[in-house]
Amino acid sequence: MNIIILGAGKVGSYLTEDLADEGYDILVIDRDKEVLDKLLASNDVMGIVGDGRDPEVLLDANVGSCDLFIAITLSDDVNLIASTIAKKLGAKNIIIRLREAKYINQREIIEDITSASRIINPEMIAAKDIQRALKYSHALNVEGFFDDQAIMMELVISKDSVLAGAKIMDLNAYSYDYHTLIGIVNNKGKVVIPHGSYVLEEGEKIYIIGAKEGVDRFYKKEVVDRIEIRNVLIIGAGAISTHLTELLLDRGFEVTVVDIDRKRAELISEKFSDAIVINADGSDPDVLEEVRVESFDAMVCLTGMDEENILISLLGEKYGIEKIIAKVNRTKLLKMTGILDIDTTFTPKRVASDVINRIIRSKENARGQSITSLYRLEDDQVEVIEFAAIEHSDILNKKLKDLKIREDTLIACIKHEELDGRMEVASGESMISLGDRVLVITTNHSFQTIDDIVE
Repeated sequence: MNIIILGAGKVGSYLTEDLADEGYDILVIDRDKEVLDKLLASNDVMGIVGDGRDPEVLLDANVGSCDLFIAITLSDDVNLIASTIAKKLGAKNIIIRLREAKYINQREIIEDITSASRIINPEMIAAKDIQRALKYSHALNVEGFFDDQAIMMELVISKDSVLAGAKIMDLNAYSYDYHTLIGIVNNKGKVVIPHGSYVLEEGEKIYIIGAKEGVDRFYKKEVVDRIEIRNVLIIGAGAISTHLTELLLDRGFEVTVVDIDRKRAELISEKFSDAIVINADGSDPDVLEEVRVESFDAMVCLTGMDEENILISLLGEKYGIEKIIAKVNRTKLLKMTGILDIDTTFTPKRVASDVINRIIRSKENARGQSITSLYRLEDDQVEVIEFAAIEHSDILNKKLKDLKIREDTLIACIKHEELDGRMEVASGESMISLGDRVLVITTNHSFQTIDDIVE
């Protein structure tokens, strides 16, 4: 696959390194020669110095023959103009990074103009990930599917869990109460798609998947000593903080934002009247004591400096805050110092790169329009694939119990597009109809169409 990346900033550079490791043919365009040379020196990719809005630059890059054009500079205007020209010149697929509300709110118009495969907002993606981490404080990982109608959550089976020592087949009634399935089990690194005879053990990592409401109820039942987070302190009032504050307020959280920059503090205060906004230095212990930091259930450190976020996190630990999340772009800094558990941090550029990589993998693996999205979990041992049920499929309108589904595969959820998008957790009685979207979990890496799920 030939990929052109416009923009060699933090996200563009991380994405380039990520995709180069995957073996793709990559060309990077950036106006800053010094930044571009640094990226080229450490990666086996090509580069052109120039303005992505200049048709001559895009012609030099042979954009008309590329499989994917990714516009990911810091400027929405540059990304939009460059993508429009790239499409006119023949780029097959386009991904655009847009952040400004005036564009995001007109997503359909932008997609129509550019024929974009995907419009991404890294800050919004990061905010959603943080919001999930706060809601499910004991979950190791949470992924959303079908526009978050379905949720997959990774948990560890505790000693007192009903699941410990039970066979999957004996838990059918228990699982049915929550409309969930156990889709993946990781026992000390050995990953399996469990079936009825599988006996669950204490300490195993499991992935529960189902309708959002059912997974919520399962989580509350399974994690008895969970932290109920309602009161959140956010240090830093940048773009991620803005999205996160909105998400949290919409879900009934109490939010306090602290930022040393008066203008940023005023902007977020004007936007969210229900949030408490304080113009002060969130890294100052005296300020933290004044805001009664020990009274918060969670702290999210989102300043523009890694070192500052680490320092504030350490102060939060000292005050006994149960849940601390820190934005850290230079993850090597954490690994070298060993200051914080890496699981308490997140990297926006990596979040955006993961989303784009997922889109690329789904397109590369697809035949026709069958695969619409592809996720990889557990060090790429498991694939979670969204299929579209297309014409001439052999599995249409048949009960799942009558199909000879592969042992390494589980049909988890079905979204019935013809029934107003109703989402169903799959059972033996379920049937797949033309146009449905189907979520499949498998350890097989060769699936190309939905018919590959049967032997």
